[in-house]
This record gives sequence, C-alpha cells and structure tokens, in this order.
Amino acid sequence: MFERAEVVGTMSAQVARILGMRIVSGEYRPGSVLPIEPELCAAFGVSRTTVREAVKHLASKRLLEALPKVGTRVLPFDEWNLLDRDVLGWRLLAQFDHKIVADIFEMRLCFEPRASALAAEHGTADDFAMLAHRLDGLRAALAPGQDTRLAAQGDLEFHLLVINMSRNGMFITIGGAIKAALRVSSEMLHRHPDQPGRDPALYAEVARHITARHSARAADAMTVLLQASRDRLLTMMAKS
Repeated sequence: MFERAEVVGTMSAQVARILGMRIVSGEYRPGSVLPIEPELCAAFGVSRTTVREAVKHLASKRLLEALPKVGTRVLPFDEWNLLDRDVLGWRLLAQFDHKIVADIFEMRLCFEPRASALAAEHGTADDFAMLAHRLDGLRAALAPGQDTRLAAQGDLEFHLLVINMSRNGMFITIGGAIKAALRVSSEMLHRHPDQPGRDPALYAEVARHITARHSARAADAMTVLLQASRDRLLTMMAKS
C-alpha cells in the first residue's frame, strides 16, 4: 500500500507532514479512514507513539478525527483549519492550481487594501522610512539581470510591512498565517522577468499614498497592485 518513506528531523512532525500532504492532495479523501496503526508504523518505520503524536498533530489542525471502533477518519474539507501554516503550505505544494490562487487573492483583496488605508492613518515616520527602504530594495531587485529570488523576497517584505503598519492585530495575524502563500505567490510572480505586471510603479503608488496619508487612494492603489499580480500569475499558470 505504501512506499517506505525516508523520515528525517522530528519523526512525528515528518510523519504528520507526509500524511498531511496525502490528505490535502486527495490521496486520502474526506470521510475515508487511515490505515490501522501497525500498518502506519511499518510504512514509516516508526513507533506507535510517533504515529499517535503525528495523528494528534493533524487532529489539532482539523484534518483528522480519531473515533472509537471506527478508526482515524479524514474530516470534511470545510472543517480543515485552512489558515494553519502547515495546512496552507501542504495545499500549495500539493495543489497549486487556479482555484487556490484565486482564493488566496480574493482573501488578500478583502483585507490588504484596508490594511493600506490603515497604514496611511497610523504609520509613523519610522514606518514610512522603512517602506521607502523596502521600495528601493524592490526596485533594485526588479532590475534586469537580478536574481528573481530577490524580487520575490522584496515583494513579500513589502506586503508584510504594509500589513504590519495597519496596527490591526487581526490583519497582522492573517498576514503571518498566509505567509507561506505570499511567499509561493511572490516566487512564481517573479520567476519570469519578461512577463508583464512587474512594474515597480505599482508598488511606488501604494507607498506614495500611504506616506502622504491618503488612505482611500492607498487602498485603491493596493487593489490595483493585487489585481495585476493575480492576473499575471493566472496567465503564467495557464501558459505552463
């Protein structure tokens, strides 16, 4: 049933990662029951304690539920903790498709423009200086011939800074939770330097309105930036 997995690092965490990937990829479908404990132990070459810890870890993320006389059952998708960093990361690795990209940007469009408006209202002189620094770094990273990973990191840092400048604890928590999604999106966006949508002027417009404390214009500028990023990423995926 299984290929024997090479387990490195913390045993229970690695077993949880492999099982989590199999769940989010659909190998184990909602409502299905995992193989019994001895089979999992044999498949991974680990102890019962390790398997139980891994199952407990996935149960805390609402992927699994252990039921007496039934076994360990995969929970329905709508019960999964989709903002959990591990769950989100596994989904991105297992099914980075149009639907998950659209879902991520739909969520970002719900709160990042508002975060930009709040950043304009609550940002300090130090915040604005850091925003300018982030923008300069991003411009340099977007220059021809630069390592695309630098552009991806610059994009991620720019967005996270704006979210943090909002001083909204819920936004900051969401930003931290979806950091894996932001990172993967940023890396894909900047993978092909000849594609449209990398214009640093879009970032500059966000920064300009935040620094000028134009909250409504900052929100509009962030909306334009996110829509351009979404459209570019979906276009790239359609061509690949």
